[in-house]
Amino acid sequence: MRCIYFLFLLWAGRVGAQTLPSNEEFLNQVLSQAPDSMLYLIAGSDTCRFEKFDYDEWVKYHLQETVPLTTLNELAYKVHITKEPYYWQVDKLKKAICVTAGAADSILSQSSGARVYSISRPYFTDDGQYAVIDINLLDSPVSIHGFTLIFHRTQKGWLAIGSKQSGRAIN
Repeated sequence: MRCIYFLFLLWAGRVGAQTLPSNEEFLNQVLSQAPDSMLYLIAGSDTCRFEKFDYDEWVKYHLQETVPLTTLNELAYKVHITKEPYYWQVDKLKKAICVTAGAADSILSQSSGARVYSISRPYFTDDGQYAVIDINLLDSPVSIHGFTLIFHRTQKGWLAIGSKQSGRAIN
C-alpha cells in the first residue's frame, strides 16, 4: 500500500510541473515572432550577459511585468555557472540557417543588407516559467546590436517581458 501511495505522490507532483523545452524548441517559438521568414544564425551559441544585472534599472526601464528578485537571481546564477559552449542542432531549427563564423563574414561582406544573428542558449528557471537569452544582430557593414531578453511562459507561448540593450553596439 505504501508503494502505491508513494507512486501517487510522485505522479501528483508532476501534474502541475512544466516541462522545459529544448533549446531549439524555445528558439523556434521565439523566432516564430520575428518578421524575417528565414535568418542566418551562427552555429555556436553566443554567451549570455545576464550574469550581473542592475535590479532597479531592469524594474524601472525594461520589465513590462513584476518579476521577483529571486527569479532574476536564479537566471543570473544559471548563466554564471554554465560556461560550456553550445552548438545549435540544425535539423531541429525551423527558421534559421546555421552558418560558421567565416560564412557569416562572407555573407556580411556582400552589400545585400544581409543580417546574421548570434544567439545565446536560453536559460530557464527551475519552474519553467521564465527564461533569459541574448540576441546579437550583425548587420553589414559590420555593426553589432546586442539585446538581453527576459521571457515569461504564458498559455500562448513565450512572451518577451523585458528587453535591454547589452552595450555591444559597434559601428
